[in-house]
Amino acid sequence: MFYNTTIRPELYRLERMRLRLVRGIFASVLAVVLLLISFVVFDLGFLIFLLAMPIVFYMGALYYRIEKFRQAFKPAIMTLLMEFLNDAPNYRSLTYDPKHPIGRDRFERSGLFRPSPDAYHAEDYIKGLVGEMAFEMGEAYVREISAASNRLEVVFSGLFVHAIFNEPTTGQIAVWPRRNIRRLKRAVDAYVSDSGINADIEVMNPGFREEFTVYAKPGTHVAGILTPPMQDALLEFARDQDQDLFFAVHNQDLFIGVAHDYDMLEPRFFKSNLSFALIRKFYADITLMLGVISDFDQTH
Repeated sequence: MFYNTTIRPELYRLERMRLRLVRGIFASVLAVVLLLISFVVFDLGFLIFLLAMPIVFYMGALYYRIEKFRQAFKPAIMTLLMEFLNDAPNYRSLTYDPKHPIGRDRFERSGLFRPSPDAYHAEDYIKGLVGEMAFEMGEAYVREISAASNRLEVVFSGLFVHAIFNEPTTGQIAVWPRRNIRRLKRAVDAYVSDSGINADIEVMNPGFREEFTVYAKPGTHVAGILTPPMQDALLEFARDQDQDLFFAVHNQDLFIGVAHDYDMLEPRFFKSNLSFALIRKFYADITLMLGVISDFDQTH
């Protein structure tokens, strides 16, 4: 009902903008083709460049308008989705900023990846409250120089979350997906070199041990942070979603990463965005992460 009454009218407005741009692109291509034909048939010589100048300027303006459309789409739809989610009983004060990044210092402090990555880019910033837990999250695209090829390779692409437990918490743990532990060896080695030790033996859930590997800093009571209900919730997530899940606790700070290989919330340009399924996908991307945060809030 919210989609039909609130989001769909906004999609109609954006769709009209998109169609005007698509028509402009086809008109530009047609004009270029006609100029080329004229050049060949009538041998216009230098005159062809004079005729082409208005088209070049028009195509430049068109490119600017296309970028403006892309930049306008996400904030318009995300603002409405935040409005909808803020009416849910467990979510409060959710806001969205398409340009603001989740801080690189959060990413590095998590200990989930090798310190000081060589390239870090983040956008699509969301913050608010899930239950009593304050959080911030955004898309992060992180690369580092490969030890084998000396070229930049992706080490993380997906949603990254920083949240704060509302109760005092002491200890540090890091949890990685076991199936990719070889690829993450440099990050694990960095954690171990900073006094981290393997703590799989402290996890009593065999399914969780099969899915994840757990490391902790000395003196950490792993079961006190990674409670059995939390293990069950995270294991269910890992089995339901074909996405790598990383998380770490550093005293009261919680860090979560969910990897994906697509650009979340990007509109289509040569295909209509007037689709409930598309908006539902945007909504699912957000609520998936909010659900993970909620699991930590309810089971801690």
